[in-house]
Amino acid sequence: MSSGDATPPSSTGAVQPEPPSSNSAVRPGTARRRISAPLSRGGRFARLLALLVVVPWTLVALSSHGPALVSALTGASTGTGRPSAAACAAYRSPGRVPVTGHQAPGAKLRVFAVGYHLNLDHAASYATWRTAMRCLMEDTVVPHLSPGVPTLVVFPEDIGLPTIGVGARGAGVRAQAGSPARAASDAVPLGMAGALAQLNIAYAPQIAAYQLRFGGLDPRKQAMLAATDTFARAFSRTFSEIARDYGVYVVAGNNQARYRVSRDPAEVALFADPALKSTGVAYVATSARVTNSTFLWGPRDVDAAAPQFENNLLFRNEKVPLTALELDLLGLDEGPATGPAALANASGVDVAGFTVGFATSLPAFAYGYPFGQRPAGFDPCADLRASYAACQDHLGVDLMVQADANPGRWATAAQSGGWQPLEWMGSTWRAVADPTVGFRYNVTPMMTGNLFDLVFDGQSAITGRGAQAVPRRYVGTAAAEGTDPAAYGVYAGAKPEFLAMSPWAAPDGDRAGLAAAAGTLAPGSGSAREDGYAESVIYADLT
Repeated sequence: MSSGDATPPSSTGAVQPEPPSSNSAVRPGTARRRISAPLSRGGRFARLLALLVVVPWTLVALSSHGPALVSALTGASTGTGRPSAAACAAYRSPGRVPVTGHQAPGAKLRVFAVGYHLNLDHAASYATWRTAMRCLMEDTVVPHLSPGVPTLVVFPEDIGLPTIGVGARGAGVRAQAGSPARAASDAVPLGMAGALAQLNIAYAPQIAAYQLRFGGLDPRKQAMLAATDTFARAFSRTFSEIARDYGVYVVAGNNQARYRVSRDPAEVALFADPALKSTGVAYVATSARVTNSTFLWGPRDVDAAAPQFENNLLFRNEKVPLTALELDLLGLDEGPATGPAALANASGVDVAGFTVGFATSLPAFAYGYPFGQRPAGFDPCADLRASYAACQDHLGVDLMVQADANPGRWATAAQSGGWQPLEWMGSTWRAVADPTVGFRYNVTPMMTGNLFDLVFDGQSAITGRGAQAVPRRYVGTAAAEGTDPAAYGVYAGAKPEFLAMSPWAAPDGDRAGLAAAAGTLAPGSGSAREDGYAESVIYADLT
């Protein structure tokens, strides 16, 4: 199929949702699998928690919730200036490692992968969140810009998630994150269930309004839908303005609905942040769909008619397939898997001569066949839940952006039984090494940190096809071991295709020692090293 067969995206890369298909059954072993072993029973348990905890708390909140407390912390920032080094000192993660990168003559694009260490304190207010993100730019990106070379800064998947806790409505959630109630362990998501219950209470008026507007909202995602106004003010504004103010291309992801700007007093009263109703503006969801979306903003406005903070939006991608965690605990809506909308969603957008496409975590693993073994007559775009990555290659994407928030311990066994970092080679390294596809580069920032019972961890990486860099490897992958699937043998050992890679929180070693170290980092470990993950930024010149 030629590129002309696909329906092109709009100027902002908007993808229209598909109607349900009668033949939309998921192929076994493809879309619904998780990458990592922790929470292997979490999907079923999360459904039960949604019914036993979230729903009743929401019903109570709808009948008893009073006006949200007004706090000075919820005030919007009035400036978009660059923070000073002194101001940024308070926002630096204690686990931040030095910036490293790969420089090359004749670079057409310098790309940064930002491995942000999640911190709910950064979302105390709109102002603190914007400052935290700008400080990441000031500390780790600005000193390494290359004059005259365009810059693409890739933040990880779900980096907007903390912003649901902005201001007075999120104060209880932020307090819980710093208390013993944050988590018991990463195997039983009781802390997350409690946080979701608090958010359902805090956003109860907005939930009620959207229930009336759309009807039948899934209780697992209703708080994220209700937070549309918050997400627009915190997430969308922050990254849109960073792209414009720093003159760079910015990628960032969040679980949020599409929105429009409203100045209708009734809608402002219903949907705006209670502390900011005096602005006379509300950002209102246009449907009940809440997707894991990756956004690309550019340094200049491209669409004057777009909603505020999307005037410089170049592309929006909706994740497909989703993980079990996203489907079962969060109840998110999947992106389109078949038809013209799916092709538009998986297609790329030009950035400095590269066709940039977005494969957010699990989609980057979805080839539909083992490494190097494409079947005869294979149709890569028949069902993107099974072969998303192969379809992206078919559509001409040569720079795969794999923004990632891996939900599980890094140094552990994956659901396949193999070592998770070795399994991860099936995305970041396979993209540039598998001879059946032609991706030139893969850029994967990995978010780190504990969010209640959830673990986010991994090693950020940038890979290049045909590169001859100093060989690198993820921890614990020097050789395949007996528990690894036979197909993982090709992934073992150091590889010269890694242009840059972040270190892990502990030195490389045998798998048993690495797994023990991961246990000390995990939620509820009680160790002095709990949540002591690395925060890293790496970069590479693309030619």
